[in-house]
Amino acid sequence: MRAIAICIICLSVIGCKNNGSNTASLNKEQSKEKIVQQDIKQIIVGEQRKPEKPDFQVLDMTCNDDVLTVTFQYSGGCEEHNFNAHFSGGWFKSMPPQAVLDFEHVNPKNDACRKLIKDSVQYDLIPLRYPGSQKVIVKYGQQSVQTLYEYAN
Repeated sequence: MRAIAICIICLSVIGCKNNGSNTASLNKEQSKEKIVQQDIKQIIVGEQRKPEKPDFQVLDMTCNDDVLTVTFQYSGGCEEHNFNAHFSGGWFKSMPPQAVLDFEHVNPKNDACRKLIKDSVQYDLIPLRYPGSQKVIVKYGQQSVQTLYEYAN
C-alpha cells in the first residue's frame, strides 16, 4: 500500500514537471508583441502642413485591426529615413466617410545614395474613426492609393 502511494506521488511530480519551454515560448511571443506595438507610430492630427512635392511613392496601404501598414518606395540606402502621417482632422462626407492622409518623408541627413528602397511603416488608425460609423476609407491624396478601415464602436 505504501509502495503504491509512493508511486502515485512520483508520477504526479514527474507529470507536473515544467521544463520551461512553454513559459519561454510564451515570454518570447509577448516580447515580440511588445516590439511590434512599439513600432506603431501615431498619426499627427490637425497640424497644418504646407504641401510638399513627395520624393517617395506609396505602393500599398493595408489595414489589420487598428493598424495601417503603408509600403513606401524611395531612393536612399545610406542613412535612416522615417515617415510621419498627417491627418487634417476632417473627413469627406461620403458613405463611408473618407480620411485623407498626407505623408512627410523625414530624411534628416539628406541621404544622397540612389538605391531604390521599399520600407513599411505602421500607424495607429484609432484617430481616424468617424463618430457614428464603423468604416472609413483611408486615402493618400497624392496618389490613388486607399484602403478600407473597419472597426467596432
